[in-house]
Amino acid sequence: MGPTGAGKSTFIDRAVERPDMGAGHDLTSCTREVRAVRYPHTDGVRNIVLVDTPGFDDTFMTDVQILERIAYWLNSTYKKNVKLSGLLYLHRISDNRVGGTPLRNYNMFKELCGKDNFKNVILVTTMWDEVTEEVGSAREQELHADFWRAMIALGSTTHRFERTTESAWKIINSLSVPPLASRRPLQIQKEMVDEHLPLYKTAAGRTVLDSLNDLMSGVKGIFRRFGRGRKKLSSPTTQDSRTPPRRSSTLRSSSSSTFTSSDSSAVGRSAGTGIISTSSSGTCSMEGYQSVLSQVISALRASLGTAELVRIHYLKNAIAPSLSLALFIEVKLRW
Repeated sequence: MGPTGAGKSTFIDRAVERPDMGAGHDLTSCTREVRAVRYPHTDGVRNIVLVDTPGFDDTFMTDVQILERIAYWLNSTYKKNVKLSGLLYLHRISDNRVGGTPLRNYNMFKELCGKDNFKNVILVTTMWDEVTEEVGSAREQELHADFWRAMIALGSTTHRFERTTESAWKIINSLSVPPLASRRPLQIQKEMVDEHLPLYKTAAGRTVLDSLNDLMSGVKGIFRRFGRGRKKLSSPTTQDSRTPPRRSSTLRSSSSSTFTSSDSSAVGRSAGTGIISTSSSGTCSMEGYQSVLSQVISALRASLGTAELVRIHYLKNAIAPSLSLALFIEVKLRW
């Protein structure tokens, strides 16, 4: 498991000694379904089944749709008394910070597994060919000391994946495979199969729902600030003709977007990405329009994910066309 673009499909392709099946270094997802691959173990006695999963922040699916597909596969196998021997969580060492999608994916993964299964987890860093050893080692130490510390304390181990068959099997063979009788189900399997909880009431489901609500709150704050800026623009003012026009106060949101109102120019100057400039007529620059559109798409994705998770179908059907239209406009703007 791991975020989109972390190298999950590449790991499996290397392990079974076949060319990359459409996987790459970019962040466009190539896995949309849970995919199981059976392959003879190197000991010549048994088979091993490697299971590839789609990552969160998928190009084509919402986080809730991805969690539903993973949960469905896990629960179907658990009902057949098939339990996992171990889990690999892949993380790009090329990421210069752990936040947003990687952090959301990691938090969901922890809740999906449950603390009792942390000792069967290997935390794998990938994309070492994209960083220097010095930079990669510094980020690796930070992961160990901070973000992964709790899981490592409860038995999880760490490895580097070097994009080779030998490296993949070294990681696989480092798993301490417990006997069949002592293997434990994952937390989400116990919650949904044994306790009959719906997905949105599981620990992993609540984590996804909380992240969607946080995203919605942030987007609402941005539009409240933008609305206040527009009200100031529409208020009549009197000003001495000899006095240069004053700029209104700059409002900063938690997502580092800045909204600037100006009475002196048709389009305000931007100091960086995520800046929205308006004139006295309320006209928005192209850069600002794209920034707002991005926030709208995030809000619609969050709303759609929430509707899917709690199964409010009429709300889902109302939101989906708006999201499709917003994504279409975004594509057109890039042209």
